Amino acid sequence: MPFPDKVMPRVSEVATEHKVTQTPSLPGSNGGVGFHYYPDSEHYRSQDLAAWLPELQSLGARWLTVRGELGRAIPEVFLAPLLQAGITPIVHIPVNPIQSLDPDDLRGLLRAYANWGVQYVVVFDRANMRESWQSGAFEQRQLPDRFVSCWLPVALAQLECGLRPVLPPLQQGGTYWDTSFYSGVLQSLADNGAQQVIDRLVIGVYSFAGPHPPDWGRGGNTAWHASGPYLTPPGSQDQRGFWSFEWYAEVFDEVLGEVPPMIMLAGGARRSETDQPSALPKNLAWHTTCNASIARAMVAGHLPDYMLNVNFWLLCAAPESQYAGDAWFTTGAEPLPAANELQRLGVNSTRVDRNAGRDYVESLGSQKPLRHYVLLPSFDWGPSEWHWQLARPLVRDDETSCGYSLEAAAKAERVTLVGGENEIGVDLARRLQQAGCQVSRVSGDLINASAHNEILPELPT
Repeated sequence: MPFPDKVMPRVSEVATEHKVTQTPSLPGSNGGVGFHYYPDSEHYRSQDLAAWLPELQSLGARWLTVRGELGRAIPEVFLAPLLQAGITPIVHIPVNPIQSLDPDDLRGLLRAYANWGVQYVVVFDRANMRESWQSGAFEQRQLPDRFVSCWLPVALAQLECGLRPVLPPLQQGGTYWDTSFYSGVLQSLADNGAQQVIDRLVIGVYSFAGPHPPDWGRGGNTAWHASGPYLTPPGSQDQRGFWSFEWYAEVFDEVLGEVPPMIMLAGGARRSETDQPSALPKNLAWHTTCNASIARAMVAGHLPDYMLNVNFWLLCAAPESQYAGDAWFTTGAEPLPAANELQRLGVNSTRVDRNAGRDYVESLGSQKPLRHYVLLPSFDWGPSEWHWQLARPLVRDDETSCGYSLEAAAKAERVTLVGGENEIGVDLARRLQQAGCQVSRVSGDLINASAHNEILPELPT
């Protein structure tokens, strides 16, 4: 074995002779995709690393969320090779129930991680959910203040040990509405005079797609102003989709005047997701299409600069785990198709143009033989059922054609792009406009496809 076997050492056994005195800087750019590792803290043996590091590298992974514990550190022999391979670990310690911790005990653990090169340690989880608190504690008044009283000593210990304080992720939506909870936390930090924490703050987030398309919630509350806490009117969207971070960014920008960096502990489409209207499981094609679209958006730099990474849920899980159905890799079975797509992205992550990007619109005359063409995105694994369902209401007209051909689309007077900019890019829309086409785009839910079909403004050349 390339690495010696070693169980997770107790904090008291960890060498901490070198104290980190300067808080590390953030990575210079975003664009990193990765995974949430096992949903437990039991797979940090040398043979685990030997098995998974090559897989992570083949997937182009640059980030990995790993589950930790308070009483013992994840072994350095597991973390060090990840760092050497250019993979940034996010150590998540989801202490439950949320409670006050002994800063002295915590410093030893945090200092060990900092000495080993870890930048992000996240303590606590989903503070806006009842099950994260002791029985009866959630219902008491001023929950954000009581959370800050538990978390602020952790944040100060992180600063002392050379780490940036990471606000733990909330449940999207949640029992206590997440955006309201964030507002309360920020106000409480200000009331406690914690400006040094605010100045170095990093936000941990979850960005699960839910049963929605990958662009659900894009634009935040500014775009979907009819939505509010516990209320999402029909036809509107909210933060319970992949673009949750834009809703959170609005809260931080309003309160702080800026948006702190964000790290995603887990997100994307879950294999176990069910469709809300029918209660039927979402199919494998949806899982593949949604996650591939998200990965392309991250790698191509289409997500906000403050969003440092996308970590997909879930790399792997023990067969007996309640989360085994979400794992991209399972023992004795082929990886999910989304993994194959990510591997293709990982091999050539410097340039992503899979939306007919190989074709260029040539100069066309003013005569257009087609009246209307509905252009669907093309994927390596084949057609997308979700996009076809979105296009169906648009192709009922006898004079409408539908397909995947950019050349055919350029011959139409009017072109409707089915999918977000991550799937059919702005550059392609520009080429069609240059070819004399009137271009509109449809993205979002199936019911409101026609309502969201808006003509695109002329794009700069």
